[in-house]
Amino acid sequence: MTAADLSAEAEPVFEKLRTWRRDVAKEQGVPAYVVFPDATLLQIAATPPSTLAGLANVNGVGETKLARYGQQILDLLAAEA
Repeated sequence: MTAADLSAEAEPVFEKLRTWRRDVAKEQGVPAYVVFPDATLLQIAATPPSTLAGLANVNGVGETKLARYGQQILDLLAAEA
């Protein structure tokens, strides 16, 4: 999946996720892809989960990243809804 594959509704969600990722990466002093790769953000934007369990099913979201970033992502998605 690429950004071009996203629906018109999912594009702004993807951009918000990318902005969030950039800010988190800057705070942590790591490259953005260490937080999440684009492929993971694309999947989240295309089919936004509404629970931590749903987010855990996204490829690239393991236990550590779920614990560290899960609620932040759900909050961001809820703000977009």
